[in-house]
Amino acid sequence: MSGPARIARAERLGDYFELQLRFAECIAGRASMAIDEAVTRYTNLHRRFGLGVIGDAPPSADWTRYVRRLTQLGSAGERLAWTQVFYVTCPEEAPSPGQTAFGCFSCEAPNEEGAIRIHFNNNKGEAGQGPLSRSNAPLRIDELRAMFAFIRQAYPAAKSVNGASWLYNIEAYRRLFPPDYAASRRLPKGPVRLTGTSNWGQFLDHRGSVKPDLRRQFLDNLETLDVDAPWRAFPLPSLRTRAPMESFYGFYGV
Repeated sequence: MSGPARIARAERLGDYFELQLRFAECIAGRASMAIDEAVTRYTNLHRRFGLGVIGDAPPSADWTRYVRRLTQLGSAGERLAWTQVFYVTCPEEAPSPGQTAFGCFSCEAPNEEGAIRIHFNNNKGEAGQGPLSRSNAPLRIDELRAMFAFIRQAYPAAKSVNGASWLYNIEAYRRLFPPDYAASRRLPKGPVRLTGTSNWGQFLDHRGSVKPDLRRQFLDNLETLDVDAPWRAFPLPSLRTRAPMESFYGFYGV
């Protein structure tokens, strides 16, 4: 996507970018941290700009150019305007290397413990409905069935599935999975990484607009932000889930 369509998307994502910048500005102010460091550590803009997953490799030269300019700007409005301008010049966001996609879902190869990580991408809106609408649930189930058939064939030694997302707060998402997997959801024990979508994704609806209720809650939470645990400011926590592979093979009949 480029040209007018990309410019229109940058405009639509303005509220989303603003939330992330305000969060980074709040942390920078309270922790005496430079704004470029806060944006790098506590937003998913590097990934949203199509520059890859921060931490897997050093920040790209394009990112360095973006944050260098950001530090030179004196107001929140100027930083937002620059973020939107920069976004227009960026490549499309791509799946992380090593992920295999099945519609809205993707999976990684198992880690050394035999655990598979799965991911959800809010990229479907059939017939004007959200990807998790009840009418689209059969499509999501078909995608998951295909994904777990692939996992069973490609990774026969896989032992379990691990999840980490705000989506496990939502019944419409949990009903797509085996009951024991959905019931396993729990708060994380340690620090939560904030450079992906497992937290930031909660603010966008399937049209790419910010959800007003969650926006308001998040901004209210910034008033009492704990810089040692900034993830607690998010209205919907990123929950952890886990279940054995047999639960998924049986549930999807693969």
